[in-house]
Amino acid sequence: MSYVKLVSVLFSLACAVIALPRTLAAQDQHAHHAAKTEFPVPPSIRAEHAEIHSELLAATRLTGKTGDAARNLAPVLDPHFQREEQIALPPLGLLEPMSRGVFRPAMADVLALTDSLHAEMPKMLAEHAQIRAATAKLAEAARVENNAPALQLATRLKAHALTEEEVTYPAALLVGDLIKARGAKK
Repeated sequence: MSYVKLVSVLFSLACAVIALPRTLAAQDQHAHHAAKTEFPVPPSIRAEHAEIHSELLAATRLTGKTGDAARNLAPVLDPHFQREEQIALPPLGLLEPMSRGVFRPAMADVLALTDSLHAEMPKMLAEHAQIRAATAKLAEAARVENNAPALQLATRLKAHALTEEEVTYPAALLVGDLIKARGAKK
């Protein structure tokens, strides 16, 4: 096995180990929710997360300061993305039907997620600050080493985090508020 492959495998295992306690706790916390109703993350958002993850994984395989910066970013970003996919993104799957006036009582099950997001918002935003700092280091290393794909990834991550703060998180919270309001009227 080559050094780069070994580092990649070790990195992947480290990320999984770091995320495991949090993932298990979240699974336990929301096990009742999964049994009742599933709220799929909109495919466009899931695809964007997958693309960013793939690009970051490729960057972690690089040598030099760019690879080092990517390897430092991954353990911050990956658990954050996992938590977003658990509590922040599934409520967005209800936007389209709700925009057409559809309301079903089972939609109220999403309130466990939006309540968790509301409670965890300070932590999610603090993680964004950590991600921004690590992303800035990736951008600087990519500039110095003239690595256009890594620099594009850093630019994309910066915009992605801003979109989440300005649009994604508020929209998910509004889904919860709207469901509470509609549920109160019924």
